Amino acid sequence: MRRAVPRFVRECLAGLLILTGTTQSVEAETSAKQPAGSWQSVAPIFQTRCVACHSCYNAPCQLNLQTYGGATRGAAKTNVYDGTRLKSVLPSRLGIDAQSTVAWREKGFFDVLSAGRADQSLLLRLTRLRQQHGQAQPQKQAAESLVCPVELTDPRLDDPEKLQALGMPYGLPALSDSEIDAIESWIAQGAKGPATTARDSARSLPKNSETDVRAWEEFLNASGRREALVSQYIYEHLFLAHLHFSADRDRDQPAGGAVPPAQKTHFFRLVRSRTHCDAGIDEIATRRPADTVGSGPMFYCLAPVEQVIVEKTHIPYALSAAKLERLRNLFLSGDWNVAEGVFKSAEDDPNPFRRFADIPVRARYQFLLDDAHYHIATFIKGPVCNGSSAVNSIQEQFFVFFLAPGADSMVLLPSFSAAAESKLKLPGEYGSDVGIAQDLGLLKRIVDYRESYRRLRADSVRRLRPSGYSLTDIWDGDGDNPNAVLTVFRHYDNAAVVRGAVGDLSKTAFVLDYALFERLVYNLVVDFDVFGNVGHQFLTRVYMDLIRMEAEELFLSFLPAADRTKLRSAWYKGGLLTDIKMNIVFPITNLDVPTGVKFTSGSPKQEFVERVLFERLSPAARGAADPINWRALRAPSGMQAVSRMTAAEEALRKMASIPAVDASPFSRFFPELSLVHLKRADGGSDIYSIVHNRELENVSWIMGEELRLAPQEDTLTIARGVLGAYPDMLFELNEADAPAFGQMAVAIKDKQGFEGLVDRFGIRRTSPNFWGVYDRINALAIDRQPVERGVLDLTRYALEKL
Repeated sequence: MRRAVPRFVRECLAGLLILTGTTQSVEAETSAKQPAGSWQSVAPIFQTRCVACHSCYNAPCQLNLQTYGGATRGAAKTNVYDGTRLKSVLPSRLGIDAQSTVAWREKGFFDVLSAGRADQSLLLRLTRLRQQHGQAQPQKQAAESLVCPVELTDPRLDDPEKLQALGMPYGLPALSDSEIDAIESWIAQGAKGPATTARDSARSLPKNSETDVRAWEEFLNASGRREALVSQYIYEHLFLAHLHFSADRDRDQPAGGAVPPAQKTHFFRLVRSRTHCDAGIDEIATRRPADTVGSGPMFYCLAPVEQVIVEKTHIPYALSAAKLERLRNLFLSGDWNVAEGVFKSAEDDPNPFRRFADIPVRARYQFLLDDAHYHIATFIKGPVCNGSSAVNSIQEQFFVFFLAPGADSMVLLPSFSAAAESKLKLPGEYGSDVGIAQDLGLLKRIVDYRESYRRLRADSVRRLRPSGYSLTDIWDGDGDNPNAVLTVFRHYDNAAVVRGAVGDLSKTAFVLDYALFERLVYNLVVDFDVFGNVGHQFLTRVYMDLIRMEAEELFLSFLPAADRTKLRSAWYKGGLLTDIKMNIVFPITNLDVPTGVKFTSGSPKQEFVERVLFERLSPAARGAADPINWRALRAPSGMQAVSRMTAAEEALRKMASIPAVDASPFSRFFPELSLVHLKRADGGSDIYSIVHNRELENVSWIMGEELRLAPQEDTLTIARGVLGAYPDMLFELNEADAPAFGQMAVAIKDKQGFEGLVDRFGIRRTSPNFWGVYDRINALAIDRQPVERGVLDLTRYALEKL
């Protein structure tokens, strides 16, 4: 009789198959017993139980368990997200900044495995601590608990008060006996890794991707000055991307569709290598993607992503033959040449507008527009957008539209573009170490240049659009591009972006032109150094504040002049200092230029948004209607949006887009992001996100956010799918319970009322059902959107009530 596979192995392998792209079915994999003490026996445990916290830059103690290399690298006492350091630190990017355990030890990382000596293993000791003290609950979130014991003799390991901060998984249900035994056996037998490492197999390409990979590498490594400049531009914009070939799943799918498509997506990173791609990639690890690579040959290569894909940093970008042809036509078909002289890196010329001035502006702008969701995601989900002081420069929910290329001054007027380049000065040119004493002087210099650019742009608009912008000056997605309107959600200290107009009419909105879009990318992504000092981070954050106001101002320029100041005053309440900043430091330009949009109502902001969505944009470009949340935002009657809601959605709609006034304050008590696993009567299931939109009087200042809250204006946005990477609470309910859930939610008057909702439908972090619900939500999200989704993070999950 075949021996039954332990339940924990079946669950972990099922999760591993979904999360890592393994091609075998669960039944086939679990039918063969994994060798005891092998990497294969413990990888599912790390990948389904540990990376929920231990991944990317915010992994506690930098212990990143997305790969075997991360486990052997170990941990460090330094914190990547440190907004107080006076000096920058050396980068510690896993798989990039060091390639051996010895090299990581030299960088200050310490061993947590003690291979061959299980009795000395920190990792094993910490998992046993959680098992032994499972009722002890932390009082701080993982990001706030910076206890990093270096060795077993650390006295904190014997301090009962510290146990709650040290047992792993942190404040969550302990690993089972069999899981801990598997880890112990692996460590005791030397903690050996897979047969090949990511570095060894860098050119071990999926068979059906070889032709595609080589076609793209041939394009990126083509000879010629134009080609080199274009490739550098593309690299600086795609270095964060998880590249994938859009036809992979169709080609890989076996007859009958027996293997879920989530198991078949192969992702790649675009890297620069000292060696030819087929010879084995030797990645050039520069601090920033625009830094010089030094002398010697350099090749652009597609390196397979071997780590577990996690939602918080997963930014997919589709490659295809059509996309390759699109880039050739955009960048190389025109009649332009690269000026003579030395090919410049950012160290020679830190200004990207000058560095890439030879590439036609229209080509650069269209490149950004074609995949606007990706480019916005790089600075919404990227390293800069982690921490409340990093993302409090944006509203909790807002729509993003784009100026049509045919209305953009930089596209239309080469003379304007040439004059504007030197005025578009960015904080990144001052490097990763900016002295505190320098900040105000440098900020004034940047603001002065920016104000000079605003005046120049205002003059160009008066000449080009003397009657003002019209509805046709909003980019229509070229008819069918779903990137034409995006929605950004902020979840206190992180953010997310989705396609379409999700949620009700937003308080503010962006309209981005080329200069705004490109500055966002360079300020927050290409030039930003997460390992930089506080001065660098301060300049980056404050410049984002300036860009936000410009993007809002461009939106206002489509509205009647008489309404612009009034609306902005409503967006920026808060007393004398705020008034001074908005009226003296940043006065609205072009109040003398009218709008070309003809309005027929007394609510021009709402009317404009509705006309963009329902007149200017096609259904393909606009995306699906949002009947759950649209209240102030009115869809044309012909769309019949409400009729498309399910019974459960009609119940959830009772919670959506309702201001938290004293009569109905329920939304104030919800956390930033909750996920609901709804089990349908037909046996299927769905995921819904409940997003708490916390309103503020203004977002003008870095500090004092708690003093600027306007809780009576808070609302909830409820949408199908996952609208963020860091859930604070998971709910699980049957479809029949949706009305009761909604009724109980809207009746909440205080914190105790919300706790009652959690007691009935929620999954607390100590619940014995926690991992089962978490696994189901992860698996369902990735199955529904195999390219878009990754593993959810638990470092923000709600602490137990005291």
